[in-house]
Amino acid sequence: MPESTHVEPDYFLLSDFYLEQNDSTFKRDCSFYLREIELPRYLKDPRMIFRPSEHTITFRESKRWGEPLEDGLSRVLSLNLHSLLNFTNYSIFPNRRKEGLLWDLSISFSAFEKVDDRVLIDSKWFAKDKKNSSLSGSFKHEIILPNDADEFEEIEAFNKALAYLAKNIADQLIFQ
Repeated sequence: MPESTHVEPDYFLLSDFYLEQNDSTFKRDCSFYLREIELPRYLKDPRMIFRPSEHTITFRESKRWGEPLEDGLSRVLSLNLHSLLNFTNYSIFPNRRKEGLLWDLSISFSAFEKVDDRVLIDSKWFAKDKKNSSLSGSFKHEIILPNDADEFEEIEAFNKALAYLAKNIADQLIFQ
């Protein structure tokens, strides 16, 4: 019997990332419901993505997300928004929307991947309040990885980029 060539995959999870900020407390209601995260079809695969060039993608067979990527993004973005907004009243999809939340927040990603030696996220977001006022924005962030970066540094770069996305959204919600 031939020897098995199966390689057990490594699984990775995203996590919240603390950004330095001033500790002023805002009295404004910034409660939110984070709707289902939208991703391109190829990012819904559990395998992590690598783009060796702008027009090609490679699925990394032995490097996988430990949860559906849209669930991890929702969890991390809501935790980051929670800490930035200093507001404890929020809920996220697939949970039901709590009563009395001010903002409905939708986020769609067009990129969330490693491209050459950098991590890239590209997203658009839209927020609507109870009075049907709305805010929207787009966010693109790149982090260059060291030449010998491993997967842990890559995941940390994704975490940091998501924290900056949350900060971009929180800044708009606070000063609306």
